[in-house]
Amino acid sequence: FDMPELPEVEAARRFVARVAAGKSVVEVVALEQGGGPRDGLFDANVIRSATAATFTAAVLGRRIVAAHRLGKHLYLELVLRDTPQRSALLIHNGMTGALLAKGHAAPCYKNTKFDNDATTWPPRHTKFELGLDDGTRLAFADSRRFGRVVVREYDDDGDSIETTVRGLPDSPLADLAPDPVRAMPSLDAFAAALAGKSAPIKAVLLDQKAVVCGVGNWVADEVLYMAGVHPASPAKALDDAAVAAVRDAVETVCRVACDANAESSAFPEGWMFHHRWANQTSGSKQTPIGRIHFSTVGGRTTACVPTKQKKFHLEKKTASSVSAATTADADPPETPPPSSSGASAAKEASPRPPKKSKKKHP
Repeated sequence: FDMPELPEVEAARRFVARVAAGKSVVEVVALEQGGGPRDGLFDANVIRSATAATFTAAVLGRRIVAAHRLGKHLYLELVLRDTPQRSALLIHNGMTGALLAKGHAAPCYKNTKFDNDATTWPPRHTKFELGLDDGTRLAFADSRRFGRVVVREYDDDGDSIETTVRGLPDSPLADLAPDPVRAMPSLDAFAAALAGKSAPIKAVLLDQKAVVCGVGNWVADEVLYMAGVHPASPAKALDDAAVAAVRDAVETVCRVACDANAESSAFPEGWMFHHRWANQTSGSKQTPIGRIHFSTVGGRTTACVPTKQKKFHLEKKTASSVSAATTADADPPETPPPSSSGASAAKEASPRPPKKSKKKHP
């Protein structure tokens, strides 16, 4: 399974904004529904730091002002009418989580399908359900329970919603790196973030706190294929041209995928995305873009085309180079002080000839 990444979460944000923004929550069901084995239970593994009662109290009666996204995190901004009281409902989809709306098409992840038509509502594995004042029904479903839902209450202090939510206690957004669609780092900042990291470049891109947030497995592979860089290359081994190529590819892949609303059928024909899904973790297969090789990099199944992606290496210091560097860095030998007379100096400087042995004649 590959979890929803920045483009899929951005598509979800747009969807929730379209069907729920400006509407008020008039009903909350915080126990599992849908016919699964945990029906009727509160899933504290998914809905963190809350009980069914506290979750309901933080959401019920509040108006959904807007839907926001940072990296792979979706969060809803809720306000209690005529008061400064706010709530942030933060959602990370994990591998199989999604916010669904009754009567609307479900999101389509590469490896996960949802049933949410009128005859199967609420969906199987629903963790919570919201009823809105216009009759809209929203549900968060997650079959594998890797998703995370957090609700935090706060008072409006005039800061931006992102600044506020990042600063909330135990906020999952607190330490995230910049979002490449909303605030792509400059080339200098991007290069500086890579410069001190010897981990594989793919692992660094997957680290949500390192360079940018929102990049997941398929986006990282696509970025490095577009940039012509092998995923296993140490990040700090990349030359200036490769660093710039990776940065540009991160921005391009994320923006193009978001512009397509994460509909993979609308992705450019030359993208690796259309050929990488082989259900294999090793070996290779021939494709129209070249032979794709599969391996594990950064703990994730990785696809690359070695004939098109250069592998960079860290320079290794040989014994001779270390010796030469040590000699070059050493202080020069001291010169003996000059003597009082040139003749004596010359005498001291020139070696004495060997003594001739005297032969005894019989």
